[in-house]
Amino acid sequence: MQLRVLAVEGNAAPPGTLPAHRDGFPTLPPANSITGTLVGNTAQGQPVVTTSQGTLVLRARTDLPPGTNLTLSLEIPQNRDLAALLPPLDPVQGDDWPAMREVMSTLVAADPAMARAIAATILPQPTKRLTTNLTFFLAALRGGDAAGWLGADATELLTARGGGRLLAQLREDFQAAARQAAEPTPDGWRAMPIPFGTPDQVMRAQLHVRSATEQEGEEQRGEGRGPPKRFLLDLSFSNIGPMQLDGMVWTGRFDLMIRTQRLLPADLRQSIGSLFRDSLETVGYAGNIGFQTGAHAWARVQSAQRGPGVRA
Repeated sequence: MQLRVLAVEGNAAPPGTLPAHRDGFPTLPPANSITGTLVGNTAQGQPVVTTSQGTLVLRARTDLPPGTNLTLSLEIPQNRDLAALLPPLDPVQGDDWPAMREVMSTLVAADPAMARAIAATILPQPTKRLTTNLTFFLAALRGGDAAGWLGADATELLTARGGGRLLAQLREDFQAAARQAAEPTPDGWRAMPIPFGTPDQVMRAQLHVRSATEQEGEEQRGEGRGPPKRFLLDLSFSNIGPMQLDGMVWTGRFDLMIRTQRLLPADLRQSIGSLFRDSLETVGYAGNIGFQTGAHAWARVQSAQRGPGVRA
């Protein structure tokens, strides 16, 4: 994979420093172009560029000053497609889901309005449909059914835009996650990756689910609600930092504890509480929400692969 510099905004690139388009800078960049800002250089003198897709280090040298805006074109070698370059999903750890991110980016590039409409009905987002969309996604993930989760409109659009291999990669990711979810940790947790956010900016959350212990579910069992389930959802936001949602779910009831390392502003806690109550009302559930601050309150999952941790 190669990056070609198509345009330098406000500066002229010194000869021989960055690869230039042989036909000059095009008026309209191609669909596979991205924009970024030069923020500095590595110790070896390679330019470091920040983009909406992440930070890039270019195999070139330049005297351009920090703050220069660049337009870059992604060039994939002949007979190679983007999906072939994506790393496979690790269902247990990580904060990225490459195939999911590229699927959503492709949909947004092809039809932004359709992509946002589809995402609103299937992608877990901090809206009133969070619980519904999360439940729908988990059902599709356990079945390894990526195409069924995206729906016919999205899969047809992806196929028309040459994204068949990308869709196949997402299907393989779903199947790998389903196999992992079938293997609980020593303390009973099952791990599942969750896409979260908007189609323009999809991040990955990590979900852990298990049956509640007798002590955790004793009170609600007495109310005849059946065996409860407990889940942990770990997220990270650029302006808030790490966040953990610790929930307990019974038939007709959902209790939630939100943990952050820093105290959330009062107005944000109020907004989250209102969203939680509205979501419960939508699905006909009762429940309570609480907030905890500080890393000491974090619940952690024991992992057989990486040694014992703190049991939640």
